[in-house]
Amino acid sequence: MTKKTWLGSAVSLTLLASLLAACGANGSPNGNSNSPNAGSDNAATAGGTSGAAANADASKNEPSEKPVTINFWFPGESQVLEDYFINAAKEFEASQSHIKVNVTVLPSGADEIDAKLNAAKLSGTYPDVFSAYLIFMGTRGALNEFADLGGYLDKWEDKSDIQESALDLGKYQGKSIGVGYFPAPEIMTYRKDFFTEAGLDPEKPPTNWEELKADAEKLTVKDDKGNIVRAGVDVPLNNASPFFEAFMRQNGSPIIDEEKGVPAFADQASTEAFEYLTDLYQLGAIPYDYQKKDTVPFVSGKSAISYLTPAAISNLLKDKPDLKDKIGFGPVLERKNHVAFTGYRLFTIGSTSKLKDESWAFITFMMSKDQMWKRYKQLQIPIVRKSLEDQFIAANPAINSVLIDYVKSGKGKPVTPFTTRYNKYIHQAYEESVTKAKPAAQALQDAQDALIQELKTIK
Repeated sequence: MTKKTWLGSAVSLTLLASLLAACGANGSPNGNSNSPNAGSDNAATAGGTSGAAANADASKNEPSEKPVTINFWFPGESQVLEDYFINAAKEFEASQSHIKVNVTVLPSGADEIDAKLNAAKLSGTYPDVFSAYLIFMGTRGALNEFADLGGYLDKWEDKSDIQESALDLGKYQGKSIGVGYFPAPEIMTYRKDFFTEAGLDPEKPPTNWEELKADAEKLTVKDDKGNIVRAGVDVPLNNASPFFEAFMRQNGSPIIDEEKGVPAFADQASTEAFEYLTDLYQLGAIPYDYQKKDTVPFVSGKSAISYLTPAAISNLLKDKPDLKDKIGFGPVLERKNHVAFTGYRLFTIGSTSKLKDESWAFITFMMSKDQMWKRYKQLQIPIVRKSLEDQFIAANPAINSVLIDYVKSGKGKPVTPFTTRYNKYIHQAYEESVTKAKPAAQALQDAQDALIQELKTIK
């Protein structure tokens, strides 16, 4: 495959087939920063500041050793995302002269990334810095592939400016192994014109479970034969865990006891959540696969309420600009717990990296206000710095004033080494429940028992 060299920078973009051939995978022998949990002076060179201030700090603390090279891997998704990371690495290099960055674009699929990481681990070419999906906090964290960042975080002067959710989601069994930078919340999105048509106030979206169900009933449209023309609310059928886990957590379920590492979803809280979602589904939902975003009924005007990511909303408005004034955004639903589903990507450092201090310097540069704002402007990635909240809301009040609460209260997939196995059984339980193949309580208990039994066979 193609290897691109970017003039004026030491950054190189190594594409898929050349992934494992990337040179200097764990750092130069000139580097001496192999402290696994130390926040050194070097680690502060790019931290928390931007522009001239960042350059000044970097110059002041610059080590005397020869330049070293760190390897940064991230999942590709679009050309604009790849361009952002390549340019950010160039800017980091320009801010100091000690650290160079090799940038490698991975496939976007988690399974493909797993294969690349497994090969890198065997060949001793594991990346110094890796942009990890949240699922990897459990699956890779359990294998001790990520360094403990606790010492660095304790000494990071900007730590208090980072949303707690972005830091909490980077923990595996109490140890900080990742820093969240890319929240992808699923936010309530609704059609104001459909609300008006149903006799509802278009400026008052539902705020709790009871209101959502009542509004969904009024918003459901059927033809003369009773067939669903438009659903009141999107209730997916397949691969829907990001959707239904929010309701489970809102009702008080831990889903997985992450400290003990055991399933805990066959509880009363999850049962009530599944019973509630079954009622919503039976109102007249249009079945669809939650992972296939192009099939979401709301996008084609076939439902009045849905849960969409900021990227999906942006794409919808680009395709259908006439909807700009017809779409509204609802709050995190109130229940026992104030929690929303938010996917995340996190910066991690490989536990075998010989350049941990330099890797941390790169991460703090990437978490700076300047880079965070660039990610928002270029990629529509919500900010996770508290000091940027007012600026973020002012940039697009209609959505960002709501979005910020989803980021603050966001919780992603359970951080566990058996997420794939958990997904298999919890999806089955959900589908059995909403289609009434089994009562919710039985579906959940059967799923939990089967998962526990399978986990016993792999221990």
